[in-house]
Amino acid sequence: MNISRLGNECLHISRYWYPAGDTAASILGSQSVRWKKPRWIPRSKSKEFFVPKRCKIPEEEVIELTRLFNKYRTEMKSVRLHLERENRRTSATSELASQQAAEEEEEHLRLMEYNIQENKRIAALREKRLQEQYETDLARVIASKEKMEKLELAEEQEALRIIAETQELVKTFIKREDLENAIEEAIENPKDYNFALDAEGQILKGQNSLSKDVQEDKEVLSSRQ
Repeated sequence: MNISRLGNECLHISRYWYPAGDTAASILGSQSVRWKKPRWIPRSKSKEFFVPKRCKIPEEEVIELTRLFNKYRTEMKSVRLHLERENRRTSATSELASQQAAEEEEEHLRLMEYNIQENKRIAALREKRLQEQYETDLARVIASKEKMEKLELAEEQEALRIIAETQELVKTFIKREDLENAIEEAIENPKDYNFALDAEGQILKGQNSLSKDVQEDKEVLSSRQ
């Protein structure tokens, strides 16, 4: 009883198993497999001597099928012959292929000649452009050089003018041997730079001015021209 029950359970489980590749996959509840008779099991006894009846085709249908087959065979033969002729005509050894090769070679030579002429034209334009650019740069350098020379000349003249003015100013300097005399003269003749101006432009001497420096007629400040 237990063995029979175990066999039924195994049969029930085997209905939901099938081999997937080299491994076995369990798909319980997802897919059922329709089992067929294995190939090594012979034909069943009930069908061992059964001969199925041959289907009888009507004569009209046979005639129509024959006509269609002949038509198909003729058309396919025509297509094959046409393709064979085209293949022979356009093959590498045919006259058309030789003519096409000659035309391609001629076209290639023509394009090469055109390329050479175009390169020469571009080279001439490039040479002209470089020459114009060289002349422009040369003129710019010459103008810049002349401008720098003018600036240097102006700076040199300004330096000479400053030197000349300095030399004239040096002449008014007090020499070492005349220093004592200059000090005595400055003490004897003091100068007061403390003065004021009124609304009329008259100079009002300061308090440290000597009496001999004060004039009855007031000095009027005149603008330098």
